[in-house]
Formats: sequence, C-alpha cells, structure tokens
Amino acid sequence: MIAFDSPGKRVILLGNEAIARGALEAGVQVVAGYPGTPSTEIVETLAKISKYYPLYIEWSINEKVGFETAFGGSMCGLRAAVVMKHVGLNVAADAFVTACYAGARGGFLVLEADDPNCYSSQNEQDNRLLAKHALCPVFEPSNVNEAKEMVKYAFDFSERLQTIVMVRSTTRLSHSRGDVTLGEIQSFKEKGTFDHDKVRWTFLPVNARKNRKIMLERFKKIEQEVNNIPFNKLQINEKSKLGIIACGLTFAYVIDYLKDNKLEKEVSYLKLATTFPPPKKMIQELIRNLERVLIVEELEPFIEEYVQMYAKDVNPKLEIVGKALLPRNGELNPQLVEKALDNFLGKDFTIQNKKKEDQLVAPPRPPVLCAGCPHRACFYALKGAEKRAGVKFIYSSDIGCYTLGFYPPLETIETCICMGASIGVANGISKSGDSSPIFAILGDSTFFHTGIPALANLVYNQSNVNVLVLDNSTTAMTGFQPHPGTGIRITGEKTKRILIEELAKGLGVEFIRVFDPYDLQQAIDTILDAIAYVDGPTLLISRRMCSLLATRAKKKKGEKIELYQIDQSKCNRCRICTSTFGCPAFSINEESGEIQIMQDLCSGCGVCVQICPESAIISLDQH
Repeated sequence: MIAFDSPGKRVILLGNEAIARGALEAGVQVVAGYPGTPSTEIVETLAKISKYYPLYIEWSINEKVGFETAFGGSMCGLRAAVVMKHVGLNVAADAFVTACYAGARGGFLVLEADDPNCYSSQNEQDNRLLAKHALCPVFEPSNVNEAKEMVKYAFDFSERLQTIVMVRSTTRLSHSRGDVTLGEIQSFKEKGTFDHDKVRWTFLPVNARKNRKIMLERFKKIEQEVNNIPFNKLQINEKSKLGIIACGLTFAYVIDYLKDNKLEKEVSYLKLATTFPPPKKMIQELIRNLERVLIVEELEPFIEEYVQMYAKDVNPKLEIVGKALLPRNGELNPQLVEKALDNFLGKDFTIQNKKKEDQLVAPPRPPVLCAGCPHRACFYALKGAEKRAGVKFIYSSDIGCYTLGFYPPLETIETCICMGASIGVANGISKSGDSSPIFAILGDSTFFHTGIPALANLVYNQSNVNVLVLDNSTTAMTGFQPHPGTGIRITGEKTKRILIEELAKGLGVEFIRVFDPYDLQQAIDTILDAIAYVDGPTLLISRRMCSLLATRAKKKKGEKIELYQIDQSKCNRCRICTSTFGCPAFSINEESGEIQIMQDLCSGCGVCVQICPESAIISLDQH
C-alpha cells in the first residue's frame, strides 16, 4: 500500500511506517540499522518496498556499523538514514559525534526512538542530550502524519544546511496508528559518487580542527533557521499572562486539553518541533510579556533550562514551571499532563474537565518466556548442573528474551547492563578473586553485535569465563529479524552464514561445545564439563530454533506438532512443572488442584517429560 506513489491518498499507518514513508517520499537510497524496539518497523517497512526502488537496505551487525554505512552513502551524495533505538546511539556515538563535524553531503537522518518508561529497554535516556553534545539538530513530531512530513522536511533541511539531523520519536509515537496523507515520491539518483574531499572526511587532528570551525559556523545558521521551520507553531494571546511550551508528542495532550476546556484561544502557547537547537526568537516572543510559563516535555528538563537562559534577557521575573509539576522519569500521558495543566491554570481559569468514569485495570502479569522456549530448558539445565556440582554459579547477562530468566522460578540472571556487557562484566568478576563458576549469557544476534571483541578479550587475557550463547536462529525479542548467523538478509536473500563456533575457533577459544537444550542430560553434562575446564574461556552454544518460529515452520509444512497431557493417575502434584520449570502451558485447576496442560499453548518441545519425577507427562497419542 505505501510502496506506491498515490499522492493525496489517506491511509492509516503505524508511526514507524509513516516515518518510513516519509523517507521514501524524500528519495532515501541507503538505509542501515540494528533492530531495537521501538524503532524496528522503520527498517522492516522499507525492506518490504525496496524491490520497487533503487534503495539499498541492511540490518547491520550493530548500530555503529549501521551509522558508518549510511554515512558512507551520504558521503557519495545519496540521501541516507540510520535507524536505531535510543541506547543504540550509545553504540554509534563514536562515529556520530565525529561525523557531525563533517556534516552531510546527501541528506542524512538519524532516525532514533527513545523509550520513556523503559517499556523494552534498560534505561530511558533522553537523546536530546547526546544531540546537543554533537551539535546535531533534533526534530520531534507530534503525531503520525507529522512524522512523515517532518522526515521529508528534515532530509531537505539536512541537505540544504549540510548537517546531520536527528528525528526523535518515542515508543508512543512509533507504535501509535494515525491518519496519513500520502505525498509524491521524489525521483532517485542513478548512483552516488564519492567526491574525494579528503580534508572533510579524514579526521586527522589538522582536519578535525578545521571541520570544528566549519561546524560551529554551520550551527549558527541552524540556530537562525529553526525559527522559520513550519512545524513550530506559536500562538500569542496579548491578554494572557500564562503560556505553555510543549515538545513533540506532548503537544497533542496539551492541545486536546485546551480544546476540551475551550481555552485554545485564551492561553499563549508554543508547539515545539525543533527541540535542539530550540527556536530562541520564538521562545522569547512567547515569554516576553508572560508572568508564568509551563514547559511540557518528557524526561529531562531540556527545554526548561533553555527557557531559563532566554528569560534572563527579556523577562527575568518570569516564573518557569516544568519538572516541578511533571515527572523527570517515565512516560507522560494525557492524565499526567491534565493534572499539571489543572494545577498551572487553575488559579486563572475555571477548569471544566469531566469526571472520568472508573476504568477496569488488568491485573499485573509478569513477563514470561514462551511455552517451549529453548532458553527455559537451558536455564533449567544450568540449575540442574548447579545442584550436581554443589556450587552456586554466577550469571552475567546481556539484553534479550533470555533476560526474562531473571524472574522466578528460573532466577538465573544476576547482571544486565547493555549489549555485549555479559562477557566484559564476567571477565571483571573472574579477575576479582571469586572462584565460583561464571557464565556470561548472551544471544546469537547479540554475539555478533558486540560479543566478538569481548570474547577475544577473554582469550587474550586467559579468563576462566564460561560464555553461553543461546542461539535460537533469530533476533527474537524485536520481531525475528535475521543476523549473520542465519544466512539470510533482511530482503530474504540467502547469504553466507557465519557460524559462531567457527568464529570462536578463529579467536583462539579451545573449549567449544554445541548442544541441544531440549536434551537436558546432554545440556547438564556439557555445562559440568565446561566448569571443570580451567585453562581459559569456554564457549557453549545452546542451539535450538525459537519455539515460535519452529511452530510456524511446522504448521506451514503441514507437519504434526506432538502435544502433551498430564496422566492424573500418576501425578502427585509436586508442582515441579509449574513452580520450578515454569512453562506457561501448565495451569492449575483452582477447584480440583489438578495440573493441566493447555493444548493451545503447548509447543510440543517435550522437555517437561524429562523433568517429571513420576513420568506423569505423556503424549496425547499415548492416551
């Protein structure tokens, strides 16, 4: 649907789909990224339509490589974009900060999505701060349609001012759906050509010093330009002494509140789409004659601090209210914004908000590994090996589905910082004097992302760390994207499959074992063999396809999925299956207390058969 021109057609799109469509309409030709919620669908959407256009697209091995790939396209005069979630910019920061010295040749956007409230992340950092550090302008859309239009504009802005531009989305915007009017798709260049401007692109100190000066001059122009960007909207009410500044998506909450209370024409406000650099002239025009102003922004008091600076010149007595009424952590929502506005405006206006009816609230449900997940079987084997060895293991983890092993009943995750940190942290622990067996746990996609250098470091420093790669043949937590270990590219084309064990051999790892986590005895024996090895690091690869993918593949081929049930005559209700193994396909009948297997959830992995001490779990075919 969004692959074709159809200018003027109205469609309902996901925020990330709208961002992708905006890039397409702008004529983007090089796109690279790394999957990470909430940004993933941008690349996936462009991949689906890439066959119709001269568009190169890839899942890169990590965000830094993705940034460099897209930047290479911009160097050659093509419009390019790199896509990542907020913490991905930390990985790309080395390239990002330096590249901003040189700026863009072909329009170049960093399409990144912050995650207020940590819905799927280990932190909720505000990347406007990183952009400020790099002097990279930031655009923030307030709704889905504006996201598309803003991306188009940002490409033009980038190319015209020769600057890299960050378009900052958030989880709420990226995963909302909205009405979008399609525009015309621009023509594409036949090919890019490198300009051999080695002074601009080679960051020797002598060149970096020159480029730094050029960047600062360019930034002065950007500071003036943002006052004229059409997505910023200023409304002045000469009679009002109260004003509101709202950034990005939060403006939608503010304007809805003002309309509901018939205050849209009564209060001065600024809709802020360019949060860095903020439009100084527009802000000073807004606050010049105000007594009080409310800043509505998520996470850090970023704009609030700028308003404090700008007010010193035009209105030093201005009362600036922001994080005093709104939290510095978590996601803003209409209710939080409404409460802040009630407080801020209540002295001067009669607020007519209707009383909200009580809403039903779903009971809390902790995240859980899927039924048949091979990670659960591997974690269970680790606990079994612990018991047989008579020693407590140390578990250092990465980010992924497997981090859910933190929760009961598995409880096999004890550290988690960032991608690749499982091995680095485990290395530090191993050198600290604790003689307990140490396991660095990471996924197959994460291994390629940042695990390889860390593994080389273990070999180089002869660290007795057991690296456990949970290889489920996909990047599961972000939606089953391929990676170098799958032998498939994002477009579905087959490519060279890179085996983790072959890489490890090349790095000098001498103890390497691949095992099937569904075979618990084999898994436990392998783990015990690894902890007995003391001549450097070991690499264990738990290899079994993600249960969701395996089930889909079987259904597609028409293969039978063997399901299981409880033989109630044998079951003694020890509850090892529910309280120790914890597969969500098990349930307990509240009236009878019987353990049951929900057939619609069972994936047929058969691991539960191996854990039942009474042999009470049997195949449906045995009934």
